[in-house]
Amino acid sequence: MKIKNATQKIFSGLALSSLLLFSCSSGDNENHAENPANKSALVEIRKEPKVKEAVLTAANVLYVSVEDDGTNRNGYAQYICEILTEHKATTKWVKIVKVNSMNDPNKDNAYGVLLGEAHRK
Repeated sequence: MKIKNATQKIFSGLALSSLLLFSCSSGDNENHAENPANKSALVEIRKEPKVKEAVLTAANVLYVSVEDDGTNRNGYAQYICEILTEHKATTKWVKIVKVNSMNDPNKDNAYGVLLGEAHRK
């Protein structure tokens, strides 16, 4: 069972990484993931204990995957916005999604089940 769970996490991580590569190369002339302020913010966000993965899309939306503990994650999304502000990142939207939910029948979008979100002003 541990091998199956580890394999699922690896494939989920690879799928999320593939989406990052696709989303950063399509439609938008600016590569937000390469912006130095966004990069430094992503490094810090990925160090957060709750964060399993963080992906910045070409639409400049940051998707952060976390374990679903049954609580609304709007407050956590706002906290992530504060980190973005500290780093002077250009990202304005943060969406918190359930880890490993990209294939969930209840997913909200390609990144999974939405747990919370916040918008930076």
